Amino acid sequence: MASRDGTPMRQHGFTLLEVLVGLSLLGLLITGLVKGTQLGLSAFDQQSRQVQRYADLDTVHRALRQLIAQARPGSDWDPVQFTGNTDSVTFTTAVPLPNAGASTTRADVELTVDGAHRLVLIWTSHLHAIRTGPPPAPQVTVLLTGVGRLQLAYWPSRQGDWTSTWHDATPPRLVRIQIQSTDTGGRPWPELLASPMLDPT
Repeated sequence: MASRDGTPMRQHGFTLLEVLVGLSLLGLLITGLVKGTQLGLSAFDQQSRQVQRYADLDTVHRALRQLIAQARPGSDWDPVQFTGNTDSVTFTTAVPLPNAGASTTRADVELTVDGAHRLVLIWTSHLHAIRTGPPPAPQVTVLLTGVGRLQLAYWPSRQGDWTSTWHDATPPRLVRIQIQSTDTGGRPWPELLASPMLDPT
């Protein structure tokens, strides 16, 4: 196409090559934005799960501290044992009743990790008398999931050092609890030190 004076007019626009290059750059930009958004959402989700995990662990620590603090030694008329090793521990304590507010019941409990990697509290009501019939089926309360290992240690009432076993009517002075998760690369969570109250009931 020519102008009035006969010189050719230059048409404005983009060539096909320029359009293709522009579309390619736009596609790369959108891909980068999508990948960045996915990475950010994944990091946020992982952080949220980690925060929730530590919140759950804090709740479990509070519950375990309360259970061990209320562990009761036996007496001549009502003998009980505080028995533990590195993987589990059994003792008598006050267990809060579900849907009963602040009500508790005295129970014989076992703290251990089951085959499904769950930290569980297995408990039955404690009787102040000799059983004449079969014991009731124990109740199982799941405290935490994704637990790889439970490590326990016991500090004696008198001078001594940490021991891996305990078998006595009187609870130890301190119980050290360390929980190892299955989803943190095998790293243990912060340990818990709990002190039983040694006044007999």
